[in-house]
Amino acid sequence: MPLTSLSLRIWVPAQRVASVRGIIPTYPEQGELWNELEAYLGQQRIKPTGACFTLYHDAEYKERDVDAEVCEPIDAAARGGTARVKFYDLPAVETMACVVHHGAFNALSQAYNALMQWIQQNGYRICGPDREIYIKASTPVRQDDPSYVTEIQVPVEKM
Repeated sequence: MPLTSLSLRIWVPAQRVASVRGIIPTYPEQGELWNELEAYLGQQRIKPTGACFTLYHDAEYKERDVDAEVCEPIDAAARGGTARVKFYDLPAVETMACVVHHGAFNALSQAYNALMQWIQQNGYRICGPDREIYIKASTPVRQDDPSYVTEIQVPVEKM
């Protein structure tokens, strides 16, 4: 399994984001949300300040009708937004369980399984939406591209 070590990160700082949230049929079908977000940022000439990511708001894994929020980090002074494109400060997280996956998006389930097992075995519980941070990816997205690098972060607290 192409993973770097699992880790516990203490204090992930708050960050300003632009985002679009919606219910998508399945995890790989985020394209329309990304298109909407990128089109707005392009029109407003707002450049992302870091790696883009997706927040998953469902309390548990779902095969269909996934509550996803695609996000681009933006400058703290950036203002704007629409009814669909939101600008806000994503709160800091005190403790994150993290894993870095080197490989295709269609193999991310291996990384998630390892991370969820680590969380349970170490006496933690999930306390917020997980983040998939796309450190290295390409456009157009290919689910089977082995060169991708994705960090999965899950907010946790001790049980």
